[in-house]
Amino acid sequence: MFEQSVIAAAQAHAVAEYPRESCGLVVDGKYTPYKNIHPKPEQAFKMATNAWLSAHKRGEIQAVIHSHPDGPDCPSADDMQGQVDTAIPWGIICTDGKDCLPTTWFGDAVPTPTLTGRGFRHGVTDCYSLIRDYYKTQRGILLPEFPRNWEWWTEDDGDLYGQGFKQAGFVKITPEEVRPGDVFLAQIMSKVPNHGGVLLEGGLALHHLSAKLPVDMARLSRREPLNRWRNHVTHWLRYEG
Repeated sequence: MFEQSVIAAAQAHAVAEYPRESCGLVVDGKYTPYKNIHPKPEQAFKMATNAWLSAHKRGEIQAVIHSHPDGPDCPSADDMQGQVDTAIPWGIICTDGKDCLPTTWFGDAVPTPTLTGRGFRHGVTDCYSLIRDYYKTQRGILLPEFPRNWEWWTEDDGDLYGQGFKQAGFVKITPEEVRPGDVFLAQIMSKVPNHGGVLLEGGLALHHLSAKLPVDMARLSRREPLNRWRNHVTHWLRYEG
């Protein structure tokens, strides 16, 4: 995404601020650190409004980078909402106060990974992300993002798919109507549909099963026969815009 000098500066800031979350902006290709004024800086971050305004006066704000002390290496619902609101890439640096993991980038301006063979990362490359990326790359349709926490399906109002499919432009169809490109929702050890994928030619499903942890790079997105999951399917949906 950016030159190594930007990443090195952001990583040094993350280590220096540990166990607090660091935060900063990339402006015209340079990383600028800012003070985290959140009342609970070990759990979240907040930059002063004038920090953002002053950065905007200096040049183009290209990205937001913040740290997650001791993880997880994936965005929270607040992180995802912030990225949607600012409409620029966001980066997460996980650090233990000594070393840092590679920066995790997310947002629609970030290059789209291949649809199959990518590791599971909640909010970045999970089952809904795969549906979005399929529609973006294969059909030229940008579906809305839905900021979500890990294990959203266990929350009191945790019905991401049930509440969001109409907003995303989908309508329910019957199993007899399905054709390649339609979306299926599945319910796996949950009270609500908590998994989804896309029907492909030849009865194959494109999907990305979740993992026991919010990040599992060994859990890969795949194409496989839908029949393996047909008993878990609760909805068939078709995009109508």
